[in-house]
Amino acid sequence: MGKLTKKQQEAIKYKLRDKFNRREKADMVHAGDVPKYIRKRVPYIRRLSRNLDQVLIVASFKSPDLKPGLIDRLLVMAELEEVEAVICLNKADLLDNPAEAENIAAIYRNIGYPVVITSVVTGQGVKELQRMLQGKRSALAGHSGVGKSSLLNAMHKDVQVAVGEVSYSNNKGRHTTTQVKTYTLDEETELIDLPGLKHVDFFDIHRDEARFYYREFLDYAEGCKFSNCLHLSEKSCAVKEAVEAGRIARERYRSYEQFVTTLE
Repeated sequence: MGKLTKKQQEAIKYKLRDKFNRREKADMVHAGDVPKYIRKRVPYIRRLSRNLDQVLIVASFKSPDLKPGLIDRLLVMAELEEVEAVICLNKADLLDNPAEAENIAAIYRNIGYPVVITSVVTGQGVKELQRMLQGKRSALAGHSGVGKSSLLNAMHKDVQVAVGEVSYSNNKGRHTTTQVKTYTLDEETELIDLPGLKHVDFFDIHRDEARFYYREFLDYAEGCKFSNCLHLSEKSCAVKEAVEAGRIARERYRSYEQFVTTLE
């Protein structure tokens, strides 16, 4: 291997320094002596994350409608906390075109996230999901009404969870899970059912750092003209070129743009 150029050396130093600073901030959030005003701003799922094997992100295609923004924010959380993430796209039976489910799933599968498409009504994907959870400690996270409780009941008949209805007046699920519930399904498998989420905030991620949590950006970012490229308005941005070429899903890039606007 040849000697690194000065530009390559600077790029490595930049990435290592930034990685360390981000890790340091994440560790601070979990510190036992963290100030109360900070702890109150940390979503419970983040506080729990370091005691998990994986986060199961549950979303529904309909009733309520799919909200990719929350899926992507929970994926950012998983990347930030270095915890595995599995995506469950539920209520597939409500789709008129089954191909729509596969198209959405492909966006996440193509970047390395396991995705299972499920329906409690038809039984689709329920056994596959059960296998994904076996032998692990998982937290179920998603909007209210997406079917987390119904999936739990379908996977384990002896585990009965209160199942809520969807309010059609505003098409949002009622908050039927009012507290964190833990279910030990066998000696090796534990599920933590979290209250329905509306939003996941990141007070400790600076807008300049957002790009590190969209994993499909990382390889292309090395080809950007600037080592600190934000992939927004910069010229000679390899990430934006990959979006235009279809190598990065446009939906994910738009999600990234929206995510950046919420950060300081």
